Amino acid sequence: MNKSILSNKKAMEKSHLFGCMQVFISVTDSGSFSESARQLGLSQPSISRQINQLETYLGVRLLQRTTRKLSLTEAGQVYYEKAKSIQRDVIEAEQSIAGFKETPSGLLKVAAPFTWADIIITPYMGEFLRQYPDITLNIECNDQFQDVVEDRLDLVIRVGILVDSSYIAIPLAQVRMVLCATPEYLAQNGTPQIPADLQHHKFIVYETFNQWVFTNKHRQVQLLEVIGSVTTNTVTVMLSAARQHLGLTVLPDVLINELLHQGHLVEVMPAQSVAIKNIPINQLFALYSNRKHLPAKVRAFIDFYREKFISKSAPIR
Repeated sequence: MNKSILSNKKAMEKSHLFGCMQVFISVTDSGSFSESARQLGLSQPSISRQINQLETYLGVRLLQRTTRKLSLTEAGQVYYEKAKSIQRDVIEAEQSIAGFKETPSGLLKVAAPFTWADIIITPYMGEFLRQYPDITLNIECNDQFQDVVEDRLDLVIRVGILVDSSYIAIPLAQVRMVLCATPEYLAQNGTPQIPADLQHHKFIVYETFNQWVFTNKHRQVQLLEVIGSVTTNTVTVMLSAARQHLGLTVLPDVLINELLHQGHLVEVMPAQSVAIKNIPINQLFALYSNRKHLPAKVRAFIDFYREKFISKSAPIR
């Protein structure tokens, strides 16, 4: 590489390559040097000089100039497409952190299942709004899945796994399923030690998902089909039935840790890992649409409640 080319490259580095790329994109999009100069607030000689510097740096002609029109060369077309892609990436990078700079404010619409909202979200609403007084909170409870876009929501709180990849899921806490019952139920019916001991017990079951999978410390798996003395499609009823000593049930630890701590419920067979077949429940997450950036109000909610969820998901033995 000769000294002239080295000098040009050093000059280009000092005058900022990205700035010259922006000028080139502007000239191409507007179709003229004068219009680009007007849009960018620069002089026409400055526009011409930056294009010349860019072409010298690259060692190819990017634009064909005539008295009537401006057109891209073949090399110019290739470079334009790449430069536009870089420009989009830079803009999206800036937008992706915009939520960190904004003040959390405005209406925040959050959807969550009834029980999760009642036990996890609502107890801390006052603290959250005192911390972010410019936010107006709207909590919509629904045990059925709600679409973030169609239902015009900012966030949906869900447990399980993300199915629709067009949305972004932010993990809030790991979830462990717990086999439990009240001390009163166990005193009357006995405390099972292994899955085989469950055959004479009563169960509280979520809908038709009556296959419970037990895994011991040796990774031996046992599938047990249970018949519910109470069957329901909501966790609220399951909790109520369990607290009325109606049987054993399997519930997420995040929802019942306080009840376990207070002794209202007791974990049964803690050495066994339990899951409900066909219901993948291992993570709590906040779901939002794939926007260009995360609004400050949404980030504030996620950061605030992540701490609350994590504190509630600590295992209790």
